[in-house]
Amino acid sequence: MDNRDINGQMMTMSDVAEALKVSEKTVSRMLQEGDIPGFKIANQWRFYREDFYSWIDRKRNDRENNARIGLASMLSNETDSVPLSRLTRESLIVTDIPIVPRDSVLRILTEALIADGTISDQDRFLSGLISREKMMSTGVGGGIAIPHLRNPSDQPVESPRLVIGICPDGLDWGAFDREPVRLFLLPVSGDEVVHLRVLSAIRRGLVIDGIVDSIVQARNPEEVMKAILQMEVIQQNIKEEGNNYDSRPAS
Repeated sequence: MDNRDINGQMMTMSDVAEALKVSEKTVSRMLQEGDIPGFKIANQWRFYREDFYSWIDRKRNDRENNARIGLASMLSNETDSVPLSRLTRESLIVTDIPIVPRDSVLRILTEALIADGTISDQDRFLSGLISREKMMSTGVGGGIAIPHLRNPSDQPVESPRLVIGICPDGLDWGAFDREPVRLFLLPVSGDEVVHLRVLSAIRRGLVIDGIVDSIVQARNPEEVMKAILQMEVIQQNIKEEGNNYDSRPAS
């Protein structure tokens, strides 16, 4: 018998839907497909909170473990979607960037790439980022900046990566809307086609209502990964609902 304390441990269908930012209908479908742990009490679905968040962790780890398998090939294929969770990991997430000069921010972001083993020449990579910023700010508005190399092929990498940086207080980055930047997304690809597809995936994901705030308000890299996974669940739900609509017979 499971002796875990019930108080505070149990979640309802609506709790899970809210945590994943999806509809209860989507959660019901996931249960039917056996994709999410749950059980019934008096014909009502219930979820142990510990099991639910362990499931989220497993989903994240599965993506990380598979990140190197054919990722660049997938990104080069226009028919495939780009899951951002396969491009990043907790070691590539910096959640406490202080208010410092621009070049210092870029150095902080590249240090994560050095520690992760993605790049080996930090000074060269940093110089490329600074040169790109001098041409035009990579602040795209809405408190977001996407610093990147002008020519991705200048820095070949084994597998595409995405560094995520958060400055809770916001920094002046010269964005066109003059909004301080709180979220930095630094893609590393080594290939022009892959680079453009990653940029496109970033923009598609961040237009979802509330996602940027969820990421910026995260207290640690684990919470950032959970926010990204939630974003991808929403994207998949939108895609499936669109496919269902397209498949309806004409009246």
